[in-house]
Amino acid sequence: MTSIPVIPEPLVIGRRPMLDSDPGGLPAPHPGHLGCPDTALDGATLPGLIVRAASIRGDAHRYYGTPRQDAMGLWQTGEAQLLACVADGLGSKELSHAGASLACESAYRNIADLRAYPDLQNAAGYLIDSIADEISKQAAQYKVSADALSTTFLAAVIDQGMDTSPHRVRLMRVGDSTAFLLREGTWEECFGKKSEETVVDSATHALPGHTGQVEVTTAYLEPGDMLLLCTDGISTPLTRNSEVGEQLSAWWSQAEPPSLPEFFWQSSFRAKSYDDDRTAICVWRV
Repeated sequence: MTSIPVIPEPLVIGRRPMLDSDPGGLPAPHPGHLGCPDTALDGATLPGLIVRAASIRGDAHRYYGTPRQDAMGLWQTGEAQLLACVADGLGSKELSHAGASLACESAYRNIADLRAYPDLQNAAGYLIDSIADEISKQAAQYKVSADALSTTFLAAVIDQGMDTSPHRVRLMRVGDSTAFLLREGTWEECFGKKSEETVVDSATHALPGHTGQVEVTTAYLEPGDMLLLCTDGISTPLTRNSEVGEQLSAWWSQAEPPSLPEFFWQSSFRAKSYDDDRTAICVWRV
């Protein structure tokens, strides 16, 4: 009989958290939205790219039986173009998980029209306005204020170049979901480092209310690079806990990207004080 390996518990980095990581009760559904599963897992192998993506309910939401408020989406939007999105519903808003899911879906529905806007800032403004409009309309159908669906949003449009050429990445966001390049084992923040004052202020920006707070930037994926799109459930421990940043770099700098089960296990690491939902989309340039 073949021996089946036992999957270990998620790795504890540093001090052990107080909460267990096992799911507790099921979240109560809203009449207009039945909620979302504890975890979403996705991935792809594309010309020149390998993608792994996971959105995982945080230990605090598991303990209290509340929904995962993060969302993500991956779509091919052309023969050589990938759209990747992450969104983080604001914790205090009752239907922010619905807003996060809708933001990603709306981005896919409206991304084709970006071709009409050669300037990235204008293109991002159009896309963000379209997403905010859909969120507001959905809130009206739920008979709640649009604020109840508040969510951060980050999108990357990756243009796949020739085999040896860099891949252009157009990034746009509202709020504190962010992007990093992992290059030769070192994390580089795509939007640049913020001052403490800016970090505190930008953390409150969310759709549909802050359409004027769109940030854009462009990055280039060289062979061997990895692009990370993530919510603050990943970015906060990565930037504030050096052990977490080093461990993620060690895992995601390997010559071979992890399998889907491995990626889920890695993204499920545990660290004291970091029990928020986690969403990570990793795109390796191979």
